[in-house]
Amino acid sequence: MHNKIAHTAEHAFIGSLQKLMGQTLNVRKVEHREADNSVFILTPHLELESIIKAQSDVNFLISMGRKVITHSFVSLIEAEKHFPRLRSNVERIKKESDSIRVIEIEDHDVAACAMEHACNLSECDFFLVKGISKNVSEYEINFVVGKQAKETAIVASLKLLNICNKLGANFNTVENTIGKLKADNEIYHSKLKTLTKEKLESITPSTSKHNKITIVQGIFSGLIDSEIRSFAGEKIAEHNTIVIICNMNHEPNDTVVNIVFARNESLVYIDCNKIFKDIAGNDGRGGGTPHFVTGIVNREKATGIVRNIVDAVDNH
Repeated sequence: MHNKIAHTAEHAFIGSLQKLMGQTLNVRKVEHREADNSVFILTPHLELESIIKAQSDVNFLISMGRKVITHSFVSLIEAEKHFPRLRSNVERIKKESDSIRVIEIEDHDVAACAMEHACNLSECDFFLVKGISKNVSEYEINFVVGKQAKETAIVASLKLLNICNKLGANFNTVENTIGKLKADNEIYHSKLKTLTKEKLESITPSTSKHNKITIVQGIFSGLIDSEIRSFAGEKIAEHNTIVIICNMNHEPNDTVVNIVFARNESLVYIDCNKIFKDIAGNDGRGGGTPHFVTGIVNREKATGIVRNIVDAVDNH
């Protein structure tokens, strides 16, 4: 029963989207699960505004009790003669011989479909889009209907109220508040990115005692880990260079720090992965290739681990 009303609601939704976008949509597949449903639409661009408007349109059609009519045709060609704007997945239908069942939502949508459908849109009760995702040129629209849709709407409303409470905003201002926070976060992130680069570039390299390897090392706090990895990648392009950098988070209860240990590929006799695992032991996790390792180490042991790695490199 659930699949029947969910699939009928999906037909109404696609019909509404098509009218809003002024084009026939290619629905690759529809999935019905116990908790929700998904429709996969092949299109390069789909506006959120169109999805929201289509959702409202479907619920209006549900309230109007639009009839759902089933037609049968001897072939897809005959069906298309009767319904020139028929939606169909031509890859699944042989035009010449297969009998075709067409589902018509009164004055709204017609589509070739073999699944069972409700007799009236009112059976769908309520339609709600739950999520939207995109993979290249395919959109997945996740949705729920009926009782599930109402329950999801209640949960969503509660979450929105909690967000408003935490942000000190109200229903009317929460979008603007989030937009301002996002803009502020981008500014702070840009500043931290600049600070990270400045801190890393200020490191004075040292030279190992025995094998004259250039060592770029440091222990920092609150920098951007991705920038540290990029810095290490750039530095080890230099001949005979090794990078060992730890980065502590600002969280007071965090007991680990991130570590990057990398070397120039010419230093083939130094296996960063093996050295890191041997020295960190139970106080660290992570790994990588012989020339580039990322991981975490015990915060209290970080200084000693870095020192021991430097000694190990010097003794190779």
